[in-house]
Amino acid sequence: MVEQVTGRHRAPGTIRLSLATATPRHLLAVSKGRRWPWAVVAAALLALATTVPPLLHDAGGTPQAAVPLPGISLPQPGLPTAAPEPSPAATRRPLRAVAQVRKSSSPSATPAPSTAPVLLGPAGPAQLPGLLTDYCRATVGRRTLAVSTSGGWVCGRFAHDPVPIDMDAMCRWRYGAAAWADLPGGAGPQGWRCYRDGP
Repeated sequence: MVEQVTGRHRAPGTIRLSLATATPRHLLAVSKGRRWPWAVVAAALLALATTVPPLLHDAGGTPQAAVPLPGISLPQPGLPTAAPEPSPAATRRPLRAVAQVRKSSSPSATPAPSTAPVLLGPAGPAQLPGLLTDYCRATVGRRTLAVSTSGGWVCGRFAHDPVPIDMDAMCRWRYGAAAWADLPGGAGPQGWRCYRDGP
């Protein structure tokens, strides 16, 4: 440490000498400013040390779960076990699309009408997609479109599996309970028409 001898005149003719440690003035402001953060940190650590242990202390024994946990039993080797019963979700069969085929005109499939069938609609191939889209939106959901696939017409939904369209159900939905669908021979997927039995 460097000591500095300073002298001051108090009165004429008297000199007072004092010894003081030399601290540069630029360090005096910094050292005073750095004292308070350490005091705050020390006080915070002291408060934390007195608060945390009571929180960690297990006062009531083992904690209880809000929902009771299921019991699990493991079978012992060598003992016969009963087969578990399947859940209702596992017994349901998954839905499968049914391929649409042209209706047979043989008498064994449907009785022959006494008179010629009456065409109900649609009037042409251009109107069929709009009619099917209206059916899809009414039965499957608002944001669906009718889409022609190799397996027949389906209701297409974004991020969902397509739903096959039952053409007879669509005809009944649009034209009433007596309506039925037919795909004339040689017609493509746009050739589906709705009919009802003659007069």
